Amino acid sequence: MQTTTAYLQRVQPALERAAERFGELATSVPDPATRVPGSDWTVRDVAAHVATVVTRYADGPEGRGAWAERPTGVAAINERQIEALGPAGMDELADRINRDVAAVCAQVRSYGDRPPSFRFHGGEAVRADTALGILLGELVVHGWDAARATGRPWPIDAADVELIVEGVEPILPGWVDRDRARGLTATYALRLRGQGTHVWSFRDGRLQVGSDGRPDVSISADPAALLLVLYKRRSQWPAIARGGLLAWGRRPWLAFSLAGRFHQP
Repeated sequence: MQTTTAYLQRVQPALERAAERFGELATSVPDPATRVPGSDWTVRDVAAHVATVVTRYADGPEGRGAWAERPTGVAAINERQIEALGPAGMDELADRINRDVAAVCAQVRSYGDRPPSFRFHGGEAVRADTALGILLGELVVHGWDAARATGRPWPIDAADVELIVEGVEPILPGWVDRDRARGLTATYALRLRGQGTHVWSFRDGRLQVGSDGRPDVSISADPAALLLVLYKRRSQWPAIARGGLLAWGRRPWLAFSLAGRFHQP
């Protein structure tokens, strides 16, 4: 694993840019009550959720916060925290997100070269600096949700996707859907175009990240397309048809079921 300083130098500016972009989008929405397609949430709910989520990344390293043992318990925590937030408007939510992102980055910097780890949703441990990549994913993907609801553009930077994948890898074993992964033994090599390669190995349904074993299937992916497929925001089939996702290897058909092996973030 790379050093704390190296990852912070990469993820902090990306996180701050994403928070600013999200805030600009949130405050420009004509009707915050607009429903997000495929969700029970409004755009205001999305902004409120993001505002509550940032605090978790400050609480976790200090042994605080509400954390679900299983991914299926996260939705209830989200709803309770949105309700507890009260009737804050979009300007207030945007200000809070930007302020709290800056604060959590400063907090993680204060740990120096020995940041604490904490148990994330799903039960796996993640280091405080690495967890900022997961927070970046919250901002990027929920920004995409809000932009889609309002017909706004929301380009996703490939380098941000690399940071997000690096951030989520430590917690991924806890997000495997046990029913859908049961009995699976296979190694996937995910090659993010222009970025890094990530190896995920399932052994009888249990995930190990970073194995050096020979891949059963290699996937060449447009980073933005892969992010939206793995976060279950987009179907894989249009991305496959456009060449955004390509698979080859001894068992290339396994690529089709990869996203389905995980719970939705």
